Amino acid sequence: MREECGRDRRISVQRISKYFTEAHFKSEDFGMLSLVRFQTPEEGTHNCAIDGICIAVVCSGSVKTVVNGIACEVRNNSILIVNEDSVITSMKCSKACMGYLISFSHPFINKSALDVADSMKLRLMCNQSPCITVGDDDIEHLHRLAGTLSDMVSVSDHYPYADKMIMSLFTSVFYMFMSMINDKAELGIPHKRVMRSDNVMQQFVSLLSEKCESERSVEYYANSLGISPKYLSLICKNTLGRNASTVIDEAVIRKAKELLMLQGLSIQEISERLNFVSQSFFGKYFKQRVGISPSRYRSQGM
Repeated sequence: MREECGRDRRISVQRISKYFTEAHFKSEDFGMLSLVRFQTPEEGTHNCAIDGICIAVVCSGSVKTVVNGIACEVRNNSILIVNEDSVITSMKCSKACMGYLISFSHPFINKSALDVADSMKLRLMCNQSPCITVGDDDIEHLHRLAGTLSDMVSVSDHYPYADKMIMSLFTSVFYMFMSMINDKAELGIPHKRVMRSDNVMQQFVSLLSEKCESERSVEYYANSLGISPKYLSLICKNTLGRNASTVIDEAVIRKAKELLMLQGLSIQEISERLNFVSQSFFGKYFKQRVGISPSRYRSQGM
């Protein structure tokens, strides 16, 4: 867990697990709560930021909280999503409040099969509207998926490929959330006023998703958006906690990992597709950021 970090203390996945002793927490990077009672946090845990992303689903009772200055009342069939940019200044749970929670860190996201643009979209949505309410059918589908994920986490020690199964199930749950959030956005559910920087960030995410195979320079994306590289990095830092260069690298590495899992492409073909000058340069770029070579990553994943 991080210590004091300037503006607020950060609550890690590991610390969250301490509040729920019966929870099925897999590691310091990922945690899954089965259906449990939510309780008002102890005094002194307010004015804290989350070190990662937490998604809480309330099944009964209610939670009253203030996230980023937005007052939210989370009731039955409501979902509260907070990330590292979210600051919780108060939280009070009713006595009958029950639900479940998924908490995961950035290292976990980086190991997953999530598209980097999708994970960034979730963070943007968190900033604009931390709480949504969904229909009975959606919540039922979500319950079944989350329940399967929770079961697998709880028995992971018995299966040699449990980590891969957990990651796959987590990806399904994530995209279920994304689908429900997108549906609400398309219906025009009100949220806080969108700042210009949010609009720029959304355009950057879309452009990055489209161009990350061929473009890796901050200057390219800044010029395409009609802003300076310095301003783009500032927006990324304020929104995602990382500069533009790091965000671009994450997108490239995510795409590289995706391509490395395709048996029909050689590493040379992948390096060419990602616009690297040589396979050797691609290998150095990948190893510097992932810690292992592309060939070793491929062999471990197959």
